[in-house]
Amino acid sequence: MGLVLGGLLVAAGIAETVRLFRSGDGGFWFWFPTLVGGGALVVAGTLLLPRSPRLGRVMTTVGALAGILPTMWTLVVPVLLVVLIVSANRTVVVAEEETTP
Repeated sequence: MGLVLGGLLVAAGIAETVRLFRSGDGGFWFWFPTLVGGGALVVAGTLLLPRSPRLGRVMTTVGALAGILPTMWTLVVPVLLVVLIVSANRTVVVAEEETTP
């Protein structure tokens, strides 16, 4: 789910950046970092979760939080991002419980 949502955020960020440059609208410094940066963090954090749970959790959470604001109008994507945050945090808690004697 993290890879799909991260990819969706990156694709939306690229599409929004192209639209900004073609139309001349402002807001590049809001749309690009929140969508592309947030999506890249979600993808990287999701891939890091199995190897480095704490760093993966932080990256996934920060990226998802960054992606929530610009996608708020969709209603579905922010809910899925919150589910991703909860899921990543539960994965880390379970991994820590398994390693603790």
